[in-house]
Amino acid sequence: MKTLNRFVMPALALVLFFGTIGVSQATGSWVTSGREVVTAGTTLGAADLKGWMTLDQAAAGLDMPVADLIALVDAPPGALSGATAFKDIEAIVPGFSLATFRTAVQARLDAAPKG
Repeated sequence: MKTLNRFVMPALALVLFFGTIGVSQATGSWVTSGREVVTAGTTLGAADLKGWMTLDQAAAGLDMPVADLIALVDAPPGALSGATAFKDIEAIVPGFSLATFRTAVQARLDAAPKG
């Protein structure tokens, strides 16, 4: 009976381990941040809004115009853009709270005509 070299099994284990990571990264399945990709096809609710999201991402997920979200923030004209993250709004708009904003967004969604 022929035996394997003592380095074959550890090498095979390393190739399988790192190969799985490589394939996952290549296919886009490898996620380390916990952030989800929010695009126009993604459906979000008001409770799904997170501090790392931008106004553009929230608008796409909520199917609302960015201008409507900016109006709900009650920011000075020109102070915010679609690329502004919710966590950055607190420094720009005094008294801004994401929890309060979620409530306002939910009220706006509830008032919108269902189509």
